[in-house]
Amino acid sequence: MQTKRLVVSHLLRQYRLLLATTLGTTAGSLLFAPLSLGQTLESQLLTDTKENGEADPSYVGDRNTPEENRRMGLTAEPSSSQHADQLTVVPPGNGEIISDIQVRFVNSQGPSNESAPDPNAILQAFELQPGDIYDAQLASKGLAQVQNIALDSATLTLEPTDTPDQVVMVVNVGEPNSFFIDPGLNFPRPSALQGPARPSTVSSLSNQPRGFAAGARFGLENIGGNNQTLSLALEGGENTLGADLDFRQFFADGSGYGVNFANRRGVEPEFVGGDPEVETPSGDEPWVHRMGGGVEYFRPLTSDLDAAVGISYQRISVREDAFSSDITANDEFGNSLTVDNGGQDDLLTINFAGVVDQRDNSKNPTKGSRLLFGLDQSIPVGEADILFTRLSANYTQFLPLDLFGFTSGPRTLVLNLQGGTILGDTPPYDAFSLGGSSSVRGYGSGEVGTGESFVQATAEYRFPMFGFNAFDNDIDVGGTLFFDYATDLGTGDEVIGEPAEVRGKPGDGFGYGVGLRALTPVGAVRLELGINDEGDSQVIFKIGDRF
Repeated sequence: MQTKRLVVSHLLRQYRLLLATTLGTTAGSLLFAPLSLGQTLESQLLTDTKENGEADPSYVGDRNTPEENRRMGLTAEPSSSQHADQLTVVPPGNGEIISDIQVRFVNSQGPSNESAPDPNAILQAFELQPGDIYDAQLASKGLAQVQNIALDSATLTLEPTDTPDQVVMVVNVGEPNSFFIDPGLNFPRPSALQGPARPSTVSSLSNQPRGFAAGARFGLENIGGNNQTLSLALEGGENTLGADLDFRQFFADGSGYGVNFANRRGVEPEFVGGDPEVETPSGDEPWVHRMGGGVEYFRPLTSDLDAAVGISYQRISVREDAFSSDITANDEFGNSLTVDNGGQDDLLTINFAGVVDQRDNSKNPTKGSRLLFGLDQSIPVGEADILFTRLSANYTQFLPLDLFGFTSGPRTLVLNLQGGTILGDTPPYDAFSLGGSSSVRGYGSGEVGTGESFVQATAEYRFPMFGFNAFDNDIDVGGTLFFDYATDLGTGDEVIGEPAEVRGKPGDGFGYGVGLRALTPVGAVRLELGINDEGDSQVIFKIGDRF
């Protein structure tokens, strides 16, 4: 293994300028391209809180979260501070001719021009012009871009005129500096930053905390009317404690940049589970401490393709417990927990992430597909001198398939395939850990293995069961049948410290089971029973969809 690492490291160092040039070219194309909770009750409870429900035909904004819509300029949804009954909609229209377009600024007391954005900037967000036939799709796209400028409230109405078949299109814009609070942590995809609230390309990265956890994100949108957002995400649980402070600037074309600072300690799946259990020399579970930040640039490239490129720095160490200042570089048997013998690694990476989303509905997709892909290139710094290239991809296909069901509603077969590999140094805390509610159900988090490479596949059938109304919300409940499989492709011994090998983890495994899936205002709520190939079982409760 050491010989292989030396050879690969030598080759990568020979060509790292070429890699940097390639990544620079990718960043340049982004800059100038045209727009064309538990993982078994041992997992994150709040990780994905997109609203769920059927699309309203007059509401052309059913595919994305509010922040995704503001970034992508595709649809118009309310900001996080708005209630469900304040959904921003656009009138469907009936072929009317637009005689005039007006912008009106309002606050809670009525019309206002205080701290109002430039009305010309709002008008420029619309492709529609006076004299055009009203088009709901174009109106929705323009309204989404208006929300980039005035995020608290932006609505669009049609007012009749004295001339038949002609209307005045009125854009009502709310006051800036909107406070919001979101349950859950995840920022919209794609993100090229690292931190507790950042979505990853694949669900099997080692940098996910193990155990029950919950979190929320809150902050201010459209600060001073300048289309800037400042937010703080907080995460806490039995085995994790973290924060992610984020500032971002949005532009009218859906692009923008973000800067963050993150700090988290957690028990991660690569260092727990298995037989025998391996602890620190003091007899405690290893706690991984990550502190750092970064900057990213993101933009939509087409209506279906979004990309982000950034650079991130993390200082990573392993501690004896959540609040300990003691750093440990090895476990109780002398196996490495970090790359540097001092127990503290500096990790500087150039990150690229992309998403091609062709699903019919992000809240409850029944057809279409989504492809996530990522590239992380480390730059050797500090005593650890870490050099690797990590490639990962995640593809999901949704297929309508009428096998059975107990009431009316969509019946969908979901197929998911994920994979990844690391060329060069493979720190255990940034390898691929398999098993758990987002990997192989029936196993606990990380209990299948931790490898330098992996492949993971899932087939899940979703069918309707019944519905009910709670607090004036219609809740659709469906059932699921699933089968998961994952393997580290025999690369567990290629990871520094060989955490899976010393813990006797199998390296591959499958799981199957049944579940309930309820579509609620706070997201898809899942209750699942998974059974693995060794006969063990896990009960999983989680808010947020798997795919």
